[in-house]
Amino acid sequence: MGERDTESAGGIPANGVPSDEAVRQEREQWDEGKTVKERIYETALTLREPTPVSVVADRAECTPESARRHLLWFAEIGIVEPVGEGQPAQFQRNPAYFRWKRANEARRTHSGDELATQLETLLERDRAYQDKYDVPEPAQVSAFDIADPDDHDALEAIWTDVNDWLTVREEQRVPTD
Repeated sequence: MGERDTESAGGIPANGVPSDEAVRQEREQWDEGKTVKERIYETALTLREPTPVSVVADRAECTPESARRHLLWFAEIGIVEPVGEGQPAQFQRNPAYFRWKRANEARRTHSGDELATQLETLLERDRAYQDKYDVPEPAQVSAFDIADPDDHDALEAIWTDVNDWLTVREEQRVPTD
């Protein structure tokens, strides 16, 4: 089992790198009409850790030169950020850009009162998960310590909770003021 396959308690790769199977499925979803730029953009959205240009090129099915050119442009507009100054060149998505984008969309489509209500609901859900699992963070939940390893339904329910809890945490990060 390689490092890319190691999963956290939530079923998410511990290092944030999609599995080979996830990459294969992503490629199957691309239709013939997608441009290289569109494929690189879709790939860039998954770069939660520093990733070499060559890996991006492989995932987006393009040349490293094309990947580098588009990644540099995406870096200029804030979607990704270059990491380090060494070779090979590496990029990762810029989380601040995506928080800004989500916050901007939320402010455009919801009133301040609606956003405040949504935030309170998220905080209540967060507290409920903390109480349910008696830990302050989703990463501290170990499904195998809680459920019988042979009880697949119970394990799946815990992993679903952890994934939902992670989503709740991510949604709380969108500013409401």
